[in-house]
Amino acid sequence: MTEQSEWRFSDDRGQVSTAARRPGRVLAYVQAGATLWGLGIRPQGIFGSDHDGPDPDRAKTGTLPLDEVEYVGAGSALDVERLLAGRPDLVVTVSYGGGHVYGLAPETAKPLEERVPVVVIDVSQARTFTEIGERFAELARSLGAAGGADADADLDAARERLRTVAAS
Repeated sequence: MTEQSEWRFSDDRGQVSTAARRPGRVLAYVQAGATLWGLGIRPQGIFGSDHDGPDPDRAKTGTLPLDEVEYVGAGSALDVERLLAGRPDLVVTVSYGGGHVYGLAPETAKPLEERVPVVVIDVSQARTFTEIGERFAELARSLGAAGGADADADLDAARERLRTVAAS
């Protein structure tokens, strides 16, 4: 896909997000941002949920370089204007089932979706770790991340590390 071609992605709510060109300024829920970072997509900013504080939780940010990725705040402290201040052309968040936009109050999520595409990836218990990883990888590829054997090997290695940690 070239930089100038239309971008489309069907999220886990069944909603198709479109843009005139592939998004390059991604704002993401903190864990989605960390996942995308690991897949080669560099979010410009991240936000937390009501469970997070005024500073990002290092347990959720993974390898995100917080000196390069802006943390815009968390949960009910967020409003549409604050989220849009960095001029994102895509917002990525998660759902723990039911298609609800996690991390944003409904009164924030709805008007946000009227102004910028919002992609929601389902990370509920109904999905396996592999399925969740594949959906994020699909999104990352649509945003221009390299895919293929190296990315698959990295994901397999990460899964193995997670299994090792979970078993200890």
